[in-house]
Amino acid sequence: MGIVRSIRFRLTLWYVLLLAIILAGFSAGVYLTLRQRLNENLDDSLQSRASVLVAALDYQDGLPTLETEGAVADPDAGAHFTRIYDSTGSVTFDDSPGADRPPIHQESVEAALQGRTLVRRVKVGDQSMRVRTLPVLRGGNVVGALEVGLSEDDVLDTLRTLLLIIAVAYPVTLGAASFGGVFLAGRALTPIDKITRAARRISAEELSQRLDLRLADDEIGRLARTFDEMIARLDEAFRRQRQFTADASHELRTPLTSIKGQVEVALSRERSAQTYREVLSAVNEDVDRLIRLVGSLLTLARADAGQIPIARDRLDLGELVAGVVEQAGPMAEERGVHIEAAPAPPVTLEADEDLLLQLLLNLVDNAIKYTERGGVVTLSWARRDHAVELWIRDSGTGISPEQLPRIFDRFYRADTARSLAEGGTGLGLSICRWIAEAHGGSISAESTPGSGSTFIVRLPA
Repeated sequence: MGIVRSIRFRLTLWYVLLLAIILAGFSAGVYLTLRQRLNENLDDSLQSRASVLVAALDYQDGLPTLETEGAVADPDAGAHFTRIYDSTGSVTFDDSPGADRPPIHQESVEAALQGRTLVRRVKVGDQSMRVRTLPVLRGGNVVGALEVGLSEDDVLDTLRTLLLIIAVAYPVTLGAASFGGVFLAGRALTPIDKITRAARRISAEELSQRLDLRLADDEIGRLARTFDEMIARLDEAFRRQRQFTADASHELRTPLTSIKGQVEVALSRERSAQTYREVLSAVNEDVDRLIRLVGSLLTLARADAGQIPIARDRLDLGELVAGVVEQAGPMAEERGVHIEAAPAPPVTLEADEDLLLQLLLNLVDNAIKYTERGGVVTLSWARRDHAVELWIRDSGTGISPEQLPRIFDRFYRADTARSLAEGGTGLGLSICRWIAEAHGGSISAESTPGSGSTFIVRLPA
């Protein structure tokens, strides 16, 4: 059953079946064409013989006949015959052999005496003959009929020989085609076998391996290269997953370790109520950080699984930015930072209001945290072709060039100490990137150390 189910067997089977149909059609076409041509040639020979005989007719008392005196014996006398009839249908000449004399076909004779020519096939002994009966004209009047017959044995022998050749060549050709099909299918599927063996060696723990097969730029070669590209993407996904798990474990362990340490210190001996309140306050801050971290992890996990629906509504970007400035105002005022929305033309877009608000609040929150007292955070936007660009600029410390490409990575912090002190989780910018991409847009950053940073969000208009 394994062989029957193999692609090699099925390819060979289809190849042989198709070839069998083609050969059968070709053989039938050759046979029928040859038979038609041979019959046409026989009819032409009959016509030519009849024309010669009509020209050689003698007329005795007005009756057509042939002069046979002094005629040389014909070695092929049994392969043809000639009959001549007078106007009454009586035979005036007949050279057919007496033993195998063709029967007279009265209807053909009567038709010839009426001026029509007929062709028929008759069986004489063990041979078949083609007979042509035509009128004999003299002075424009029908004075008799001429009947000429030729043997079809040569035609039938030729056709039988052709059938014998076809009967032998047909199975031999199909047999050779079967072996050739197996060979060609094997050659064609050898790269597939290589891909299969190489794929079996690759596992979730060894995704760094590649097929790396030097194949031609055909369907199988493109399949192998596509497989390598898929493995590369899986390798990157597994690597990011492992890194994400390790980073999440580390981030969760830090506040948990802090909570455990503070609780153990508080329980090591009797302390005052004020000390317990201070410990509980510190534990509460760590719990808040844990809640924020777990919430961010859940958001990213649901985003990766495609479980966060995007509710697209028509939004006025000016109103949305004004709401962000109003919400972030108290935090900016507490840190001595001025936040404003620069004048910009009215723009509407289709987006999820809650997610877009979360994106802007995350960016503004970062801008305020990393801007020194007296600094400015500015929001502005503009339409660019079929997109809307939104800028969040700050006059803060900026980001170094080597850190800039990684700031959207999960758990990456440009300033670890400050981020931890501010209660950051290292996931805010990752969530921002996901929100932008979920809307069919993108997010990027530009920064010069000491001169502030600009985050640019591009969304479809």
